[in-house]
Amino acid sequence: MSAAGLLTLKIIPLTIGSRSSDIRQLDCEVLRSRRKTLAIHIKHRKVEVRTPLHATQREIRAFLEGNKQWIEVKLREESVRYRESLRIEKGRKIFYRAREREIVFQENLTHKVIVTADQFIIKGPSLNTSRAREQVESFLLEKAAKNLPDRTRALARYLRVSGKLKQVKLRKTKSKWGHCTSAGVIQFNWLIMLAPDSIIDYMIAHEVCHLVHMDHSADFWNLVESVCPDYEYYVQWLKAHEHRLWL
Repeated sequence: MSAAGLLTLKIIPLTIGSRSSDIRQLDCEVLRSRRKTLAIHIKHRKVEVRTPLHATQREIRAFLEGNKQWIEVKLREESVRYRESLRIEKGRKIFYRAREREIVFQENLTHKVIVTADQFIIKGPSLNTSRAREQVESFLLEKAAKNLPDRTRALARYLRVSGKLKQVKLRKTKSKWGHCTSAGVIQFNWLIMLAPDSIIDYMIAHEVCHLVHMDHSADFWNLVESVCPDYEYYVQWLKAHEHRLWL
């Protein structure tokens, strides 16, 4: 056992579901720690079981069997999310502005990205997946730099909190779309430029309203609603589709 008190144990395979299921055999990883209850975490085609140190394999298997239907549903959902996840590869789909477009590589002397109704065309010399990804990132960062700071400052002026807004930063993060500090620094994940304008406007509204209320109280959400009446729809949209925007 490590200093952290964790012990990893593989259980292979665990049979769940029916014979027609495509996920009958699973690689289940058991993580033991000083927790009090059992919990299941689903990753792509993988079940992670977090258990107390004293839990027996019989108890763990019974817990898994008792939750097999839930596991099947979550694994299927995760499989769909994995297939839809953003990868900059020729012929794949990119979910840009809420519309699927085919990624096309075109040889060109200069770097350029052109978006049509059905295609996301990446132009450049000697294109490969790595270079195309870098080009897409530059494209999105440039669009963010041209739009997000000005729109953020405009809303801050409208809400009469310009004096509290000290800086607007752009940074790609792993889990957050936006962040506002008590020092008045607002940071946006520039991958949000893949989303529709309405979602971008919601993110700006959310962070600027934190200049007034540094919490998620009823007063905060009332202020968000005053400048973004359909914010609840946008929150749900982002939850449903954000896996298609991370790069």
